[in-house]
Amino acid sequence: MSYDLEWADLPEPAATARLRFETCCDLRDLCVHAPPCFGEYESLAAAYQFRLNIAGMAVCRDGMRRTGMTYQATPQPFPAWPFDGIEDWHSADQSRRDEYNEAERAASAQTIAGRTGIPEFKLMSNGPWLVGAREVDEALSYYQASSLRLRVDLERDELWLAWLDWLRQAVSHGGFTVR
Repeated sequence: MSYDLEWADLPEPAATARLRFETCCDLRDLCVHAPPCFGEYESLAAAYQFRLNIAGMAVCRDGMRRTGMTYQATPQPFPAWPFDGIEDWHSADQSRRDEYNEAERAASAQTIAGRTGIPEFKLMSNGPWLVGAREVDEALSYYQASSLRLRVDLERDELWLAWLDWLRQAVSHGGFTVR
């Protein structure tokens, strides 16, 4: 298992490439773009992504847990799939697909009222999850407020340092998605 994380708000031209790729995913074999949408999106968005395998994410989650950056919570369920299968999805009216996509986006951005930081469930699966800029900023504030000794201990790990740097950048780019 791996975690593909990406800034929520990509700069151009990566933002346009992501939108085109997501649209073409809906169209599957009907995508007529050349070069293929995925290749262009992948190359343009790479600088704004952070990839972790399951062990790397465990290291990051552990550091976040130890510094109070995350909290335990149970996610609300995602909307039920209202289509009879993938062919129904592809043949459905665009407004019907948009309605489902919007409901899924709302579920992926869920937070827990009265809690601050990042709900750990957003870092336990591929989601899709949206970790908003406010959540990341709150988590980074908890990190800064944790003991100097703990921060020094964590900052001996290059992965942890890269993770913190990426989180700091993500704050000014709408947070990040987890897939």
